[in-house]
Amino acid sequence: MNSLQILAIVFGLLYIFLATKNKAICFLFGAISCSFWAYESYFNLQLRFDGLLQLFYVLMSLYGAYNWVKGNEPGSRIKRLTVQQNLLYIILGFVVSILSAWLALQFYEIRFAYLDALTTGFSIIATLLLAQRYFENWIYWLVINPLYIYIYFKSNANLFAAMSGLYFIMAIIGMINWKKEMDLVKA
Repeated sequence: MNSLQILAIVFGLLYIFLATKNKAICFLFGAISCSFWAYESYFNLQLRFDGLLQLFYVLMSLYGAYNWVKGNEPGSRIKRLTVQQNLLYIILGFVVSILSAWLALQFYEIRFAYLDALTTGFSIIATLLLAQRYFENWIYWLVINPLYIYIYFKSNANLFAAMSGLYFIMAIIGMINWKKEMDLVKA
């Protein structure tokens, strides 16, 4: 257990809790968490894709905060993807992830290259969907987080594995909370 992992987890828990409550302030805590997580993943765990993903999350926190604050206008609440949009994201996620892993392996030694790239690719998609307030982001996280539990456990990053388990539970809570909010708007 090291202090960077602990800080990443504490701020990450604040982030996900506030995100499940649909609160824009979540992005501040997300940016702080991801800064610590990026360093730990990239330099200490040799999970290069995950480390870069965490830096992407810092940038997405700025975008998400702006989008959610701007999105507090009437009519710009939680949205749904169509089946076609979901299929496009899934196909794009697999293609980009596989190509990224293959390309990276030509130049670097990367642990769990394909799985790391796959979770990274779909995490980018899920983060974009969250920042744009699409309900389906929670479904993507329900698939991604168990894969991260495996990666982190096998990397002896047990705190990050536990955090991914908590993120999985929070994704369920996020789905429930956002569904209730969508039902209230419909009423």
